[in-house]
Amino acid sequence: MSRITIRHNRQLGTLVYGTYRGMSGVGKALTQWPCNFRGSENLPEDDELGDPFWYLPHSRRRRADTYKIDSAVARLRELGHDTDVEIDDTTPAVDFAGFMEEKYDRADDRAAYQQYMARREFWTSDTIRAANQRTYDMLNGQPILVGHHSEHRHRRLLDRLWQREGKAWALYDKAKHHIDRATAAANFRAYKENPGTTQRRILGIETDLRRIGKALEQHGDRWSDHALAITRAEIVEKLEELDYWWRVLDEAGVHVWGPDDFAVGDFVAWAHGSWHEVARINPKSVSVAGLYDTAGGRIQTVSALTRRNCRPQPLPYDKVISHLTAAQAREQYPELFANLDAAPVRPRPSKKRGSVKLDHHRAAEGERWEWRVGDVEYHAFWRHPQNWWRGEHEPVTEPGIIHVTAYRVGKTPTFVSRGEPVEVAVSDVAIEGDIAWVEEVHNQLRDHVQTHYADRAAA
Repeated sequence: MSRITIRHNRQLGTLVYGTYRGMSGVGKALTQWPCNFRGSENLPEDDELGDPFWYLPHSRRRRADTYKIDSAVARLRELGHDTDVEIDDTTPAVDFAGFMEEKYDRADDRAAYQQYMARREFWTSDTIRAANQRTYDMLNGQPILVGHHSEHRHRRLLDRLWQREGKAWALYDKAKHHIDRATAAANFRAYKENPGTTQRRILGIETDLRRIGKALEQHGDRWSDHALAITRAEIVEKLEELDYWWRVLDEAGVHVWGPDDFAVGDFVAWAHGSWHEVARINPKSVSVAGLYDTAGGRIQTVSALTRRNCRPQPLPYDKVISHLTAAQAREQYPELFANLDAAPVRPRPSKKRGSVKLDHHRAAEGERWEWRVGDVEYHAFWRHPQNWWRGEHEPVTEPGIIHVTAYRVGKTPTFVSRGEPVEVAVSDVAIEGDIAWVEEVHNQLRDHVQTHYADRAAA
């Protein structure tokens, strides 16, 4: 049997030398799980070991996958081959820019190949369907003559036409699949260098570096020299990757937004062409008004938030497209701000706090609350009025009531969702006045809970 060498380094990945395409048993041993090697005729040749054929996907610029390598070695030795293993995890890979250019070149080659395959499948499909159509034209609607000597021949012909029609449509679907793959390969570079994606990738690399640094500070004195060398190689590679992706952003002229670029009251744009007022500035995002509201107009302000689009929501900095100060926004859209200023909205109140913990949950058709006093659990439900979602700003004049129920907890089997019902002194709490916000209903229920249950909860 031949001598086979499996060599891994961070620059070239995991390659298998001493084999070739069609070598008896080797392909089956290396390609099946858990080895998952692949074959290629385009791998770099080694001066001593020759030209490799098998490689481990996604093994470049990474430490060796010893589980897959050991599995491959065991299988090759079972076949009688002398197998050597050479692993170098401590030498960092270099030239990350060249590594990415190779990826882009291979993506272009994939796009060209997939386009060729799509054209071939389309041509074959059209040829089959054209031949079928000629046969149908020849038959000219001739029905099957039951009992005639041509009956079986006619049926067999129709079966063949049906099978060929199915094959033609299968080839058509296959061609569309090749087109999708060609499109993905052609846009590979654009996907990789997308500004938002690149910023998130940079954040991920910086997170990995902080994680490695923290691990070194906490446990580095207990690591072996080999483990420290592997970690140093990973740090060198990640620093090179970080520098490369920052250069990509600089060359594209992308502004990387951060907390220092915004102030409360500014406006930002992201995907829908609308401007959203900044309500709060966070370390990794900015909370804006009406983030997902597509029907609320070109300008989304905090004061104009309604029951539909609710409270401000966080927008990550990598998704911000443009920025306007409050003065710039009013100067650019004076008519929109004039309409907003002419229709003031009732201020949204804050939720009251109290000595009894009151949990608020949104339901499909209303709002529900829960609180507990001793071994009794209370549930309150308020059903949304019929016109609750129609009026954006108008208060509801008939808000209805809050229905309160109670159950005893702590003495029921685990498979019982609720315990014994408990009589409630006030089961229906009438809501006073008109209501524009859920917080107003919450505050009235808070007053009711503090009045009727605070003393018992304190006891």
